[in-house]
Amino acid sequence: MLFPLAAACGKKGDPQPPLPRGPAAIRDLAVEQEGSDAVLTFTYPDRLMNGDPLRDVASFEIYRVVDPSPALVTTRPPAPRGPAPAGDQAPGSAARREAANVRLAESAFFREAKRVDLLAVAAIAEHTRGAAVVYRDPLYPLLSAAKPPASLAYAVVSVRRGGERSPLSNIASISPDVPPGAPTIVRVTPAEGRICIEWVPPETDLLGRPTKVGGYRVYRRPLAEEEYASPLNADPLDGTVYVDTGAAYGTKPVYTIRATLPGKPKVEGVPALEDGVDYRDVYPPAAPARLDALPEAGLVRLLWDPVAAPDLAGYVVFRAEADAPAVRLTDKPITDAFYTDTAVEPAKRYRYTVVAVDSAGNSSPASPEAVAETF
Repeated sequence: MLFPLAAACGKKGDPQPPLPRGPAAIRDLAVEQEGSDAVLTFTYPDRLMNGDPLRDVASFEIYRVVDPSPALVTTRPPAPRGPAPAGDQAPGSAARREAANVRLAESAFFREAKRVDLLAVAAIAEHTRGAAVVYRDPLYPLLSAAKPPASLAYAVVSVRRGGERSPLSNIASISPDVPPGAPTIVRVTPAEGRICIEWVPPETDLLGRPTKVGGYRVYRRPLAEEEYASPLNADPLDGTVYVDTGAAYGTKPVYTIRATLPGKPKVEGVPALEDGVDYRDVYPPAAPARLDALPEAGLVRLLWDPVAAPDLAGYVVFRAEADAPAVRLTDKPITDAFYTDTAVEPAKRYRYTVVAVDSAGNSSPASPEAVAETF
């Protein structure tokens, strides 16, 4: 028995090509100037254009345009809103429309752009900070040109291992500035609990032209290390003196200073020539105050006001009899602010003093003398 063939279901139309297998475009590229570098940041891409996970990024291509045409730095054309045109209801049509919308903008960008770097797999790992990729583009060659650029535009393309490329990222632009020159450190002076750094402002920028300074940041590193961490002051200083209260005794801190541009605190100039100090604890604690000597039968009790010192190791007690020189009664520093002298004889006159000692071995001046006459 023969059955008629069922008619095909669904809407007839032109066959739709598969979605591109390239990575989705990076949409959060940002750029700002730090010192004489343009710093690009963007989120590490994790999706293909069709929405599938992206697991095989092979490289990032970094593009730059010097003094781009005004139309080039406008935002990416948005995807059409509202109902799709008739005959354009197939899955993936929206993505195809968006790809078509940006193709002309990409062509215009690539006509003016130059690829400045290709971050391959190993380089990508070095530039990744958490979920973000950070890339620094040195600007000094451009800023030192006879005609420095007024504007720079950047974009990024992701590439898979098989060569499939993403659409162009959003275009991020900056107006670069010439950073100030280096300040000159004139003094690094250690004191108890602090180190004072003084400097004079730079007179010129990196190109030798007169410059204005918005403020300064101070950097410190241990002598044994090569790299500086974050600045000691997050906000630029107005003056040319900084007091560092965070350096530890027994270290050899090294300092440098960077000047910033007015209104652009992230545009720092070249660092000052370093200067440092061997920061040793040579500062004795204060002397104990108000020493009292209270004689009792067969002993003398000593009481004194404690010394407030963060590195106090203790106290040393001295005793003198008549006009004889003082002798030490405690072999090691004691931590209590009292002491009982039981090695006394009746009907004697004793003179006592107490000295505070810190953990570095520095001794304070002697306390006021206290006299006791035994009975």
